[in-house]
Amino acid sequence: MRTMNDINLNAITAFLLVAEKQSFRGAARALGVSKSTLSQRVATLEEQLGAQLLRRTTRSVRLTDIGENYYRSVEPALASILNAERQVGEIQGHPRGRLRLSAPVEMGQCILGAVLVEYARRYPDVDVAVDLSDRRVNLIEEGFDLAIRIGPLDDSSLICRKISTLGPLRLFASPDYLKREGTPLAPPDLAEHACLVMSGAQEAVTWRLEGPDGTLAVPVRPRMSVGSWNILRELIVAGLGIGRLPDLTGMQEVTDGKLVEVLPDWAPHGDACYAVYPGGKNPSPALRAMVDLLIEHLSNVLTSCVAPPRRR
Repeated sequence: MRTMNDINLNAITAFLLVAEKQSFRGAARALGVSKSTLSQRVATLEEQLGAQLLRRTTRSVRLTDIGENYYRSVEPALASILNAERQVGEIQGHPRGRLRLSAPVEMGQCILGAVLVEYARRYPDVDVAVDLSDRRVNLIEEGFDLAIRIGPLDDSSLICRKISTLGPLRLFASPDYLKREGTPLAPPDLAEHACLVMSGAQEAVTWRLEGPDGTLAVPVRPRMSVGSWNILRELIVAGLGIGRLPDLTGMQEVTDGKLVEVLPDWAPHGDACYAVYPGGKNPSPALRAMVDLLIEHLSNVLTSCVAPPRRR
């Protein structure tokens, strides 16, 4: 009994084209193969079927009775296959369907609106659902197609694309805190201070600082960690410790006398922002389009997003 693995679509296509054109030469020219190659394909098909499909003469090619019956059966089937392939190609080439996206609350409120408006304009056949949450959702278990994440990524099977880097960052503290606890004079002094971080970790973390001596990794133990730049700024202004803030955010508070820049010769590395999605399969056109648009829009606005409006 023949199986699907025995079916040779190239041979069937060759037979159909020869039958339509009533010519091996014309069919070979249409397929872009040699006449001998085409003849071999038809001969292979006839051998597999155990029947003669074409009656060949020096001047013409005609279908046998069996060949005519076989032609009527397989021609619409092959047309359906080719049409299905065309439809798949069209679907893969144009974003459509549903897309679930997770993003941090503060960042999402600030910049996702403009991205979603543009995405809807470009790809009206995609239904987008956005969940704003500062927790790291499990994309696979919770059914998300894509997430935006800031900071170091855990090792996983997720595929990631870097959107941008937040920065530049600087170290800040309130005048009251520095008067009470003293001013750090070198990066290692930070280990003796209360540090406020943008992270979900309460364990020791490492701040990477760029300075006159190159890059220095400084371990600090957070007194408090939060998932919002605005809340972090308020904690630092309140004198609870030393923290890292984006340049535009912290320097405005310095101008207002609410903050003082700490270790100005040492600039912390800015955290990177990533788009992450499950691996193991080709991303859908809708997902690829969203990631491309995020990179296009967010690379220039992430820093200004977290800066408070300047006072007039």
